[in-house]
Amino acid sequence: MSKISRLHRLLSTTSHLGCKAVSQYAIYQLGLRTGFFRTRTSAPHLENLQQRLSMQGQSLFPLPSTQEMEFSSSKTLPALLDSANALLAGHITLFDGYPTQLDLSPHTPLLHWSDLERAKAYPPEDIKLVWEPARFSWAFTLARAYYITNNPRYQITLQHYLAEFDRLNPPYLGINWTSGQEAALRIIALCFAHQMFSQGHESSAELLQNIRLAVALNAARILPTLCYAHSQRNNHLISEAVGLYSAGLLLKGHPSALKWKRLGWKTFSQAIKDQIEADGTYIQHSANYQRLMLDEAIWLTVLARNAGEELSRPLQKKLAASTTFLYNQLDLISGHSPNLGHQDGSNVLPLTEADHLDYRSTLQAAGRLFLQQDLFPAGAWDEKSCWLGIHPQPAGAQSSGGPLRLGDDHDWASMRAVSYHSRPAHADQLHVEIWHAGRNLALDAGTYLYNAPEPWCNALRSTRVHNTITVDGLDQMLPTSRFMWLDWANAQILSSDAFSITAHHDGYRKLGIIHQRTLRRIPPANWEINDLLQSETSQPHCIYLHWLLPDLSFTLTDDSIRFEDPAFRLKFSNSMKGDAQCSIIRAGTWLAGQIDLDATHYGWFSSTYAVKQPALSILYVMETKLPLTIHTSWQFTSLSESSE
Repeated sequence: MSKISRLHRLLSTTSHLGCKAVSQYAIYQLGLRTGFFRTRTSAPHLENLQQRLSMQGQSLFPLPSTQEMEFSSSKTLPALLDSANALLAGHITLFDGYPTQLDLSPHTPLLHWSDLERAKAYPPEDIKLVWEPARFSWAFTLARAYYITNNPRYQITLQHYLAEFDRLNPPYLGINWTSGQEAALRIIALCFAHQMFSQGHESSAELLQNIRLAVALNAARILPTLCYAHSQRNNHLISEAVGLYSAGLLLKGHPSALKWKRLGWKTFSQAIKDQIEADGTYIQHSANYQRLMLDEAIWLTVLARNAGEELSRPLQKKLAASTTFLYNQLDLISGHSPNLGHQDGSNVLPLTEADHLDYRSTLQAAGRLFLQQDLFPAGAWDEKSCWLGIHPQPAGAQSSGGPLRLGDDHDWASMRAVSYHSRPAHADQLHVEIWHAGRNLALDAGTYLYNAPEPWCNALRSTRVHNTITVDGLDQMLPTSRFMWLDWANAQILSSDAFSITAHHDGYRKLGIIHQRTLRRIPPANWEINDLLQSETSQPHCIYLHWLLPDLSFTLTDDSIRFEDPAFRLKFSNSMKGDAQCSIIRAGTWLAGQIDLDATHYGWFSSTYAVKQPALSILYVMETKLPLTIHTSWQFTSLSESSE
C-alpha cells in the first residue's frame, strides 16, 4: 500500500469513525503492546476468590411457577427437552443451523489472551466457531429443562461443562478470553443458570459457588479492555455493560460489585443514547444485531426493575423507537425479518425453542417493557417473557410498515436507502426485498462467515450479491478490511407514498454516475422496479442488475423467467432496446447464459452464520452508454395464467 493510500485510509477512517473512537482503539493497542492488560488480568488466587464468593448470590428476577412455565412452553417443551437431552450426549446446534459436538477447547496454545491478540494467533477455523460454544448458550437450555423437570441429569451436565471449560480455558489463557464481549455473554448465561438452580429446587451448593466464581472471573476480564468496546461503538459495548451490571447485582458482596454495577449502568445508558437514532435505527444497520441489542436491553431492564432501578424516560423512548423500527421490518406471517446487514447468528437470550429466525419472542417482550403493549396475540413467542416475569399488556394498535415498505401483511416489499451516520455493514444501497405469503422471494444473501480463507471471508457483504445495480464490477463503497468501508455511499429518498418509493444513492459518484430506483406496487400483488442510471460522461459502462431468489424450479423463455411454486413471472426490459444478457447461477454454477464473470459468490443464501445453501442468482447484464433505464417486473399469477 502506498504512503498516499495509507494516509487516505487513516484520514477517512478518522473522519468516519470520529477521533474519540480512534483514540480509544489506540489506547487498547497501547495496553496490548506495553503488557498493561497482561498485568491487569493475571491469574487470580482462586482460593481467596472462592472465600469471597461463599455468600449467597442475589435473586435477579422473580420466576414464574412451574405450572405457568409448563403452560407457556407446552408447544415448545418437547423441543426444549430434545435440545437438553442432546447436550447430555455432547451434541449442540450452533447458530440454530450448524450441528456439531460441544467443543469447549480453545484450539490455540494456552498463552495469555493479550499475547494471542497482539500476535493475531487465531485458530485455523473461523473464530466464531470456537467462541460460540464458549458463550454458554447451552446453560440456558440445561437450566430451563432442569427448572421444569427437576431432572438431576441436567444439573450434573451443567457442572461437567463448567468444569470442562475451566480445565481447557484456565483464567485469561487462550483465545476464549481475548474478547470482553464473550466474557459478558458468559456472565448473562451464568446469571440465568444461577437463578434457575437456586430457586424452588434442591441444588448443589458447589455448583452455585462455581457459577459465582465464573461470573467474577469474567467480570474482571471485561473491565481493563472496555476501551476497545468503546472504540467499536456497537453491540460489544452494550454486551459488556450488561455483563458488568449483571455481575454487580448477582455478586452483591464482592469487593468490586458496586463498581461493576455502576459502571455497567452508566456505560449501557450512554451506549443506548449513542447507538439508537431517534427513528429507532440501530447503529450497525443489521436486523440481527438490533435484536441482540434489544435482548440485552430486555435482560438489563428486568434485572434493574427487580433491584428497584428504572431506565430514564429518554432511554426508554429510544428503546421503544427501536422496538417499533424492528417490528415494522417484520414479516408478520413468519416472524422473520429481512436478512439485512451482518447476520452472525447471535441469539444471546435463547429462552424459546421457536425458530431462531423468528423475532416475535424478542419483540413481544420488548413491546411489553418499552411500549407497554402486546405486539402479537398470545402464542409460543410469549415464552421468553414468561421466563423473565414480563407480564402481558393490552394489545397494541401496531401495524407493520414504514417509510421504505409497501404492501400488506400477505404481499410486501421494502427498499434499502440509508444516509449513514455510522459505519455501514454491507454495500447494499437500494437493495429490494420482496415477500409473498410469508416467503422471502427477493433475498438478501446474508453473511455466511466473517473469518475464512478466500474466497469466503465476509464475501457476501459486497454490492454484487445484493438486489441492486453494480457498475463496472465495483462495490458502492471502498472495502478496506473485513468490517470496514470507506467513501460511504449515501442514499436519499426522493418521494414516497402508499404505492411507490423513489430514492437514489451516490456510491458511484467517482464514476460520475447516479443510480436512482423506483419500487412500485401494482395491486394486488405485483411489483415493478425501475432503475435509472445517469452519467456526466458518454463513456460506456458495464451494468449488472442482480436478483437473488430461493432455489425454485423455473422455466426460461424468450422474454421472462417463470417460476412454479409460488407461481410468478420475472421480466426484464431496458430503455436502450439493446442487447442484454440474462444469466442464471445456482450455488456458483452457471445454469444459463454464461458470461465472463467469476460466479463463486453468486447463487448462495446464508440464513444464519456458518450455513449457506443453494439459491438462484439472476443477472441482467449490458454494456452501454448512459442514461439507461432497466425495468424489472414481478408478476404473481396462477399457473394457468402464467402458461398463457
